[in-house]
Amino acid sequence: MTALPRTAAATPPARPRAQQRQRFTPWLFLTPFLLAFLAFFLAPVGYAVYLSLFIKKRSGFGPAKDIFGGLTNYVRAFQDSDFLHSLLNILVFGVIQIPLMLVLATAVALILDAVQGSSSRFFRTVFYLPYTVPSVIAGLLWGYLYSKNLSPINQLTHHQTDFLGSQIILYSVGNIVTWTWTGYNMITLYAALQNVPGDIYEAARIDGASNWNLMRYVKLPLLRPTLTLTTIFSVIGTMQIFSEPFVLRALGYVPDNITPNTYLYLVVARDGNFSYGAALAILLALFTFLLSGFFLRYAAQGSDT
Repeated sequence: MTALPRTAAATPPARPRAQQRQRFTPWLFLTPFLLAFLAFFLAPVGYAVYLSLFIKKRSGFGPAKDIFGGLTNYVRAFQDSDFLHSLLNILVFGVIQIPLMLVLATAVALILDAVQGSSSRFFRTVFYLPYTVPSVIAGLLWGYLYSKNLSPINQLTHHQTDFLGSQIILYSVGNIVTWTWTGYNMITLYAALQNVPGDIYEAARIDGASNWNLMRYVKLPLLRPTLTLTTIFSVIGTMQIFSEPFVLRALGYVPDNITPNTYLYLVVARDGNFSYGAALAILLALFTFLLSGFFLRYAAQGSDT
């Protein structure tokens, strides 16, 4: 019995160059975005973290020098009553203003969805117009309405209400933000309603659903993902409020610590403390991230139940 000759193991064919090029094609298209992301986001954040680790220290009669201080600026931030008070202000602001704004935006979106025709298009444009006004211009316009001596509101009511007083200035800023952003959120919610298939509404009406039941049990549940998205955007935007209180500072008494961004700007531009300002910016970004993550986790748990 003769043994069969042993054949050489078949070697896999070499991968074609076309497949290798196909692997790197997505990275080729992503390269411009990645370079811009690195240059305009990661690099500034990295530099801010690096800068926040230094403190100014004066030795003798010479000028102050930047020396490595580790976490000194961060420890100082948690002991800074002005910064902590600004965080408390923005939390109170968000708890009151964000739900009020989104309830108004949702109500207007539901009304415009129920009303069709040219009137719907007209009112969509009217409600969206405040968003097209720059925040600085909006602050100046409302600053005139808030002015104690020039306000037409005071002239009509014959009462000298100080809308820029320290007791209600935060609510005056909230009114400007609500006036500006309600229309933007309304358009987002209205677009979500327009994307709902009409068969769902038709099936609900065949089952005997009234307009109220249609809104409560069909439209509002379908708006939940969009409401979650708009809430996240509103939380992030609230933590970034700066233009409105900064413009009002020239028209009345506005505390330096009315919002974190206002206080941060004054620490850098007025006091010249760039290292401490960088530490405040990092802490504010982390606080915004944690707050948004907490809400997302809460929203996800609510949708599961």
